[in-house]
Amino acid sequence: MNTYSPIYKVILVGDSGVGKTCLLSMYVKGIIESTIPTIAVEFCTKEIELYDGTKIKVQLWDTAGQERFKSLALTYYRKAYGILLLFDVTKKSSFLACKNYLEEVRMNSEKKCVVYLVGNKIDLVDERKISKEEAEAFAQQENIKYIETSAVKNMKVEEAFTSLLNDIYKGKQEDEKAKEFLNNMEAPRIQLVKKNEMNQNSFFCC
Repeated sequence: MNTYSPIYKVILVGDSGVGKTCLLSMYVKGIIESTIPTIAVEFCTKEIELYDGTKIKVQLWDTAGQERFKSLALTYYRKAYGILLLFDVTKKSSFLACKNYLEEVRMNSEKKCVVYLVGNKIDLVDERKISKEEAEAFAQQENIKYIETSAVKNMKVEEAFTSLLNDIYKGKQEDEKAKEFLNNMEAPRIQLVKKNEMNQNSFFCC
């Protein structure tokens, strides 16, 4: 019987039309079923195997990019382990909007939430408005990772998700090791304090 760690919650955010739904559909089902804009929020669950063989369940949330749904989407940032922040490389406004999305993510998600910037639609070479260098510079400035994808051509779709999830997992493993280390350090200190208290309260009769 397989055992699974707690479900990892990952949110896809970005302007309407950048390809969030298509990217998610290609990753989960291997095909693009619909290009209809997402209404409010939709999610699906997928089981994956990480780099070290660990099996986990991932809850993937696809948020609407329309302004009228933004306040609703903000509530779903909570308890998210990772964020895929998408923009359309052929639409400059979607790239400029990433700054605001990133601020919202950092205000509403956990401090250790892993964020990836994703430049989608790189198959549309002749229509490209945002260069890879410009996107990488922004990502470096914000201390997040950058990856380019094409949902339609299935270019680096799998890599975008698996890389993010492996980074989340490694971060959680490091946290657990740090907690274990602190607990091991704490035990001898407590014993030393108790010993000192005993010495201070001891007295001798002559």
